[in-house]
Amino acid sequence: MKLLLLLANGFEEIEALGTLDLLRRGEVEVTTCTLNQTPLTLGAHNIAVEAELCLTELDSTQYDGVILPGGMGGSQALAATQGVLELLKDYNEQGKTICAICAAPALVLTAADIIQNRKVTCYPAPEFIEALGDNYLSAKAHTEGNLITAAGPGCFTDFAKAIMDAVAPGTSEGVFKAALIKD
Repeated sequence: MKLLLLLANGFEEIEALGTLDLLRRGEVEVTTCTLNQTPLTLGAHNIAVEAELCLTELDSTQYDGVILPGGMGGSQALAATQGVLELLKDYNEQGKTICAICAAPALVLTAADIIQNRKVTCYPAPEFIEALGDNYLSAKAHTEGNLITAAGPGCFTDFAKAIMDAVAPGTSEGVFKAALIKD
């Protein structure tokens, strides 16, 4: 299973990089892709990340799913990019995995009009809950059909585990025991 992690300036670093780290520890193949014309992408807290490819170079048929980190600036940029919205609609029609955390479910998934009658979670800001309406579910992470959503930065481990459980069943327990110290 090959996943694509989309990065836009203003992305929430812990949601993107923490999730990426845990997925790669679980041997899930994830490629980073920026909306920028050059590989460098700047996160919400001014952490620069060099993506592996640019959206203009993307062959979306090579991937089985997509991950959308939150962060207001990043989510707004993803939601305003026609190529991203078309990718999401195409992946949704094909039943490919679509993962979104924090602001991304409310801003990007609604812009792509792919939620339909499914429950999703997001950062619990009133404007995001309102944007999702009856589709909103208060949860750390939630999987429904091909959509995997999570609430925010503090839930990136729940998000990564949900993704891993969906795309590489049976691998998350070992990864989380090795990567995270639990009481």
